[in-house]
Amino acid sequence: MTPQTRAESTITTPRLTLSESRRAIVAQVLLAFAAWTFLAALSSSQTVVYLMQRGQPIYWREMLTGRFADWYTCALFTPLLFLLTRRYPIDRRSWRVSLPVTLAVTSVCVVLKYSLLVSIEHAFGLNTQSTIGSELIRNFANESMAFWAVIGILHALEFNRRFREREKAEADLRVRLSEAQLEALRSQIHPHFLFNTLHAISTLMHRDVDAADTMLTRLSDLLRLTLKHRGANEITLEEELALAAHYLEIMRVRFGDRLSVAEDVAPEVMPMLVPQFLLQPLLENALEHGVAGTAGPAAVRIHAAESAGHLEITVTDSGRGSMETSLLGGRRHGLGLANTRLRLEQLYGADQSISLEKLPDAGTVVTVRLPLRRAPSQRRAVVPSVA
Repeated sequence: MTPQTRAESTITTPRLTLSESRRAIVAQVLLAFAAWTFLAALSSSQTVVYLMQRGQPIYWREMLTGRFADWYTCALFTPLLFLLTRRYPIDRRSWRVSLPVTLAVTSVCVVLKYSLLVSIEHAFGLNTQSTIGSELIRNFANESMAFWAVIGILHALEFNRRFREREKAEADLRVRLSEAQLEALRSQIHPHFLFNTLHAISTLMHRDVDAADTMLTRLSDLLRLTLKHRGANEITLEEELALAAHYLEIMRVRFGDRLSVAEDVAPEVMPMLVPQFLLQPLLENALEHGVAGTAGPAAVRIHAAESAGHLEITVTDSGRGSMETSLLGGRRHGLGLANTRLRLEQLYGADQSISLEKLPDAGTVVTVRLPLRRAPSQRRAVVPSVA
């Protein structure tokens, strides 16, 4: 099993088998049936007590038939109410649509319920003088409240389910954040990379002590900052750019003067939140598969701005790296980029995208689109920028 396969196996969401799914459905049906049966029995008991207090005779067959028919005709709409709760949750974001839809559906359910109940009662010789209209006039409001009570219970169960799923998603995010930190640290202290960096520092010591000291400080800062913000899924774009700047300063030792880095970031998106360690694998992809394959001068450009209500970040290189060894099918650095894609999906769902495009002449551009999410105003950037 390759490292990438092992990593993918650790983040695969478990799915229910067909038999497990059927058992879960059967359990839910039995639970709903038991709940409605309990309500029917409770209603029957109340009717018995009422008749006994008034000294009236109790006709058990007619009474039980009427009570259970009343509640079981409500039970028939449980799947519909369940789907209604899932499709139209009454929450802060969608209540303006969900509330009228729920009201309309429950009203239709009440009408259908009494259409069926009156037919059943007449078939058993019960309440033969009643009509659908008369039953609706007498019971429409009470029956609507009963349906709304059921919807309230289903909403409570649905919100509890979403809360548990959110907790599980957050736990998965913490795991992936830890994996990203380890992956960033692993790639940065890779023996070959570390050897080149230390060799460059050693060379500079003989002709430019200040520059060697600066590079050693950059290396120390980078290794230290990779372990900063423990437990934080997101940091500001300003903090992320400062972290990436330390990485780029060290990589300039390897590529020398032929590497130029341009940064074009709109000031208004600096406080926006981005996933921690978002830029490092994108820059690594540009340097390893773009710049490293170019003999002459090479450039890397980081651009960030608001676009169509989203934060759009692009990393462009002028090299000649192939698509097959980069984001879409990486052989050497695919794990870090795959984790980046998975973290984006977990953090933002469908409201994100990451794509790679080969430029016509030379170079590759990786584009990441994220929802605009501003950091709290009281938060301060804690990562120092690179001079």
